Amino acid sequence: MLRMSRMRKFKRYKQFVMVWKVLAICYISVFTLGYLASGTGAYFVSSQENEQVIQAGTWWDGSELAFVGKPTVDEKACPAMNVSVELKNKGFSMTDTTTYEVFFSETGNPQKTGKKVASGEIKTLEKGEKVSLSYTAEKEGFYVFKALQHPLYGEETEKPLEVWSKKVNAKCKEKKVKEESDKEVEQEIDEEVSTEDKKQEESNNTKDDTQEKVKTETEKAPVEEEKDTSSTEENKQETDTSEATEAESEKQEVKQEKQTEKQTEKQPEKKQQEQSEGTDKPSTGTKEEEGE
Repeated sequence: MLRMSRMRKFKRYKQFVMVWKVLAICYISVFTLGYLASGTGAYFVSSQENEQVIQAGTWWDGSELAFVGKPTVDEKACPAMNVSVELKNKGFSMTDTTTYEVFFSETGNPQKTGKKVASGEIKTLEKGEKVSLSYTAEKEGFYVFKALQHPLYGEETEKPLEVWSKKVNAKCKEKKVKEESDKEVEQEIDEEVSTEDKKQEESNNTKDDTQEKVKTETEKAPVEEEKDTSSTEENKQETDTSEATEAESEKQEVKQEKQTEKQTEKQPEKKQQEQSEGTDKPSTGTKEEEGE
């Protein structure tokens, strides 16, 4: 009986040890699995936090905004004129929006002395995409647009965070036409005044010249008189010689006329002689015939 009881006790002890070992193995396995599960969860949480920080804009997206072309103004739509500019993204696609502002000044450069009159939001632009920014100007003067780059653009590129457009002069077209016409009238008046002044100066100069000529003529008068006397003597000699030649030519003409008259007088005498000689010859012939 005693041996049977001891054997039973030993068997129970073995069973208890086996159960304890199994429980220990299960506990260790559960602990290790829980440790591993807790480590992977921490890893994924940290990655999610990093993604959220990236979306907040702590890195540069590579975008670069720049104004393209010249600003335009609808001058016909007075008094509310539409001023517009064109903005382009020369870099990579934007991950977030940005803003722009409009400045105005009646004279000078609005970029330096202008006042902020409007602002707006620029949507996210893809690479190479363009957008038109506009403002309705109610006052005449100079306008300029300013666009803001990505916050880290300056740190990465060492360039200013803001980019400015060219200034544009917004002015009503009707007023421009009036001013141009007024300027043309003023120019014509100035030209007329200048021409009158020139005429007066020319008349004054001509008067001065005539006075100087009179003085010089009065000074040169005795010399010219002497020259005139000598020239008159020479003219007289020339006239005398010409008269002598004319008299000789007249004498020759008279001689020629007399000769022609004499020749005309002699010609009828010759004709009468010839006729008389002709009449005498046939009479002699008739006499001979009668004798025969």
